[in-house]
Amino acid sequence: MKAKFFISFMLFALCASAASKINVKTQHFEVTDSIRMFEQNEPQDLGYKFTKSVSADWPVTVNGKKCPALNEYLVESVFYASHNPKSFPNIPKDINTLKNCAKQWVHDILWENVMVQEYTLKEMGPGIQDINSEMEPERCWYETADLELNHTEGNILFFVENGSSYYGGVHGTYGASYYPFDVSLNRPIHLNDIVTSTSKVLRLIPKYDKRSKDKLYDNVNEVDIENFYIKNGKLVFVFQPYQVGPYSDGIVEVPIPLKTLRSKNLLTKYGKTLLK
Repeated sequence: MKAKFFISFMLFALCASAASKINVKTQHFEVTDSIRMFEQNEPQDLGYKFTKSVSADWPVTVNGKKCPALNEYLVESVFYASHNPKSFPNIPKDINTLKNCAKQWVHDILWENVMVQEYTLKEMGPGIQDINSEMEPERCWYETADLELNHTEGNILFFVENGSSYYGGVHGTYGASYYPFDVSLNRPIHLNDIVTSTSKVLRLIPKYDKRSKDKLYDNVNEVDIENFYIKNGKLVFVFQPYQVGPYSDGIVEVPIPLKTLRSKNLLTKYGKTLLK
């Protein structure tokens, strides 16, 4: 009898585990556009090529169903749709429409950036031919953004946008932005959904930063801590280069165990459900 009960329990546990797994179907698309700067009014040797590229593994279905709220969240986060009504008059309902909107958005942003950069270069005067000396002979400036599903944790999907850019100078820059979305709640997740006091958690971050030096938390109240993900029972804060240290530190990740936050009464009711 006990053996049968044990077997039944294990089968139930396995079924429950399988049922809780989130199945996300994605479709890949890419859009790229380039503009040659100064091609009309400047000598050939002062031309610069500016390129903007976006690629995405876009969620088509979640557990076999479309998820408009997730698509709307990602469109807003990646393409700033509310600020670009011309490119995104509404949230695209299919991947082809989305790709066309993204292509128009890339083109619009590209021209805006080019106009700014041309003005900046002309203001700098005769020395502009040396501004991209480290990129010779290409003289390429660029922006890239790559979106993908990084991982799942419980009911939460963690999408990440890896971006990089170069506008001249010694080196370019790069970063990673995380977008958490709870499938069961059908909405994005923010830090105040997980913790009871963002200011208290913010003060904990320097203590869990494992770097031996260069911890730049002088303006700790001004640091953006909305960039995070959850994995292996830890709330991991992600800081871009220069945010809390020199460029050589790269992307800085600071993990704080959820159990530690619970022991300090800093987890919300929702946050406690994320404990393993």
